[in-house]
Amino acid sequence: MAAQQSKTSGSAGKGSRRVVDKWKKKKWFTINASRIFDKKPIAETPAEKPKNLTNRTIRTTLDVLTGNRMKRDWYIYLKTTDVQGQNISTNLSKFEINKGTLGRAVRRRNSKIALTEKIPVTTGEARFTIVAITDRKATRRQEAGIREIMKKELLAQSGKDFEDISKDLLLGNLSSEIAKKAAKVFLVKKVIPAKGIFIEKK
Repeated sequence: MAAQQSKTSGSAGKGSRRVVDKWKKKKWFTINASRIFDKKPIAETPAEKPKNLTNRTIRTTLDVLTGNRMKRDWYIYLKTTDVQGQNISTNLSKFEINKGTLGRAVRRRNSKIALTEKIPVTTGEARFTIVAITDRKATRRQEAGIREIMKKELLAQSGKDFEDISKDLLLGNLSSEIAKKAAKVFLVKKVIPAKGIFIEKK
């Protein structure tokens, strides 16, 4: 009986394969935000091969990157570009505001003047959408004048880096400067950077 049991177990062992735990082969890598956000660590991810970690898109919010809760309504998209050791570098590839937030910014007594413009930037093109919110209802002529100023100011950014332009719109003075110039045409409360997309040159 004992011999029969030994033979049976030996037969099963011969045909079985060793199970390898793939998780034991994986390492943890830290994903860092782009340089305009001071390369702040934002997440960790496991991987067996570093090459599998590039060209991924990570979505977060602007308040997470800046610590400013007032910026929580912007979504930030970061594309992984390079792996050095256990650290993953990223570049900003897109930003956009929550549509509900943009809708709440407009009231019946206000005008919303949107402009979408494509401009050449370093290593590619960028398409930006900015929105001016007026203090009162603007006439069509006033809207056209404001839109023309917005277009002129965006075109003035041509040739610069997409990330630098985006940072200036989201965190710097560019949006407020556009609002000040547009206010010469009509009362503009603010200019909101609604969307920005980087289009890499092929």
